[in-house]
Amino acid sequence: MIEKTSLRVTGLASGMNTDEIVTNLVKVQSARLNKLTQNKTLANWKSDAYRDVNKKVDEFRKSMEALRLQSTFNKQTVTSSDSRAEVSMGGTSTLKDFTLSNVELASSEKPAMVTFASGSATVTADTSFKLNTFEIKLTKDMTFDQVISEINKHSDSTNVKASNVGGSLVLTSTDISKSIELTDATTSALNIANISAQKTPATTGKVTINGTEIAISSNKFTYEGVTFTLKEAFSTGSVSVQVGSDTQGIFDNIKTFVDKYNELIADLNGRLNEKKYRDYAPLLDEEKKDLKENEIKLWEEKAKSGLLTKDSTIQSFLIEMRNSLGSVIENTNGFNSLKDIGINFSTNYKDNGKLILDEAKLKGVLQTNLEDVKKLFTIKGGDQSSSSTTVTDGTKHDTSGFAWRIYDRLNVTISQFGSLAGSPNTSVDTKSFMAKQIKALDEGINREKSKVSAYEARLWKQFGAMEKALQQLNSQGSWLSQQLGM
Repeated sequence: MIEKTSLRVTGLASGMNTDEIVTNLVKVQSARLNKLTQNKTLANWKSDAYRDVNKKVDEFRKSMEALRLQSTFNKQTVTSSDSRAEVSMGGTSTLKDFTLSNVELASSEKPAMVTFASGSATVTADTSFKLNTFEIKLTKDMTFDQVISEINKHSDSTNVKASNVGGSLVLTSTDISKSIELTDATTSALNIANISAQKTPATTGKVTINGTEIAISSNKFTYEGVTFTLKEAFSTGSVSVQVGSDTQGIFDNIKTFVDKYNELIADLNGRLNEKKYRDYAPLLDEEKKDLKENEIKLWEEKAKSGLLTKDSTIQSFLIEMRNSLGSVIENTNGFNSLKDIGINFSTNYKDNGKLILDEAKLKGVLQTNLEDVKKLFTIKGGDQSSSSTTVTDGTKHDTSGFAWRIYDRLNVTISQFGSLAGSPNTSVDTKSFMAKQIKALDEGINREKSKVSAYEARLWKQFGAMEKALQQLNSQGSWLSQQLGM
């Protein structure tokens, strides 16, 4: 309702409830404004619904886009026959078998370290010694742990850290390039003595793989796409390593595609068939004032229902996806349909094109016909020099793999929904169809507000003039009555 900003004259002279009359007249005049406001609310809801659909389509694209790539089907697994060598895939291997023998472990460069079997001795008299030329002072009756604490207090100056390892005093250089020089050591109670210790240099190891001796600077290295971690040296016997296709990983990717596809079409078909309650228009702010929060929630659930019922963009998208998955791949050897690998459409019409996966059949063909399965998803047909896609080029569609067909269709649909209501990854939208529609509604609402405000002001002016005239008439009547002695 338009705010009342001026001093109004109520029906003192006329006896009329002027405020109620004006309010009701303005309410009638506001019918178009209210309709525009409700239309804007619906437009915002519909825009949000489109963006939500677009987000789900985009999520489906991300979940399946790797299926169009050969690298997804080239993934490998590796196993070791012995815990002396741990293995993992560090790339793609052209070899299927490795034999490791004659292993000598490499060692890394180690900082200088010295150990004194000090036990739990206590300092018997005030004394000192120099650690890398820095004087460490010890006082009588210091415990072993107090001595360690005193040494560590000056580690920034000595570049040495002390520790208690099973009752022994262990000194370790904190700078691998520095040595440990201990001089003037006269504390016999701690069993320490003058000493000079240097870092331990790294040593090169070696391993024989498939008959070839290889020098290694680290016990973890990658060779022919396999990462080896040697855990133990050995000169007799051998370790066998086998590389194979990661059929379980490929199965999981295909199953994810089927599951996510079914989730998406169930969601979209639910929106297409959602009941529309035409008697539940969006609530105006004034209407909400008279309702409880739960009542508003229930009302708006019905008002929002059916926003995308029978939406043509969604219907076309579902039809095109089903056609792409249901038609065979032309001009290819081996498999040419999803049915060949155990993926079929449900025969129940209520499932709306749901995919049914025969897991046992898919696992079987992955073991025996992996290359044909790979082509079924990754093959790219048509003219590869052309910028056309499987959506715009019929020949390219008919001769391309299913993952490319769906991926291209998803890209087009995401773009279409973006034109309708904005990108799913953009928070601010000013260029889409819905954004322009909402802007036009805002402009219409502002115009109607001005009209209603002007109409209300005019009513108050007219009623004010009427009240003033009646007051004057009443005054004249009173004067005449007085003159006539009435």
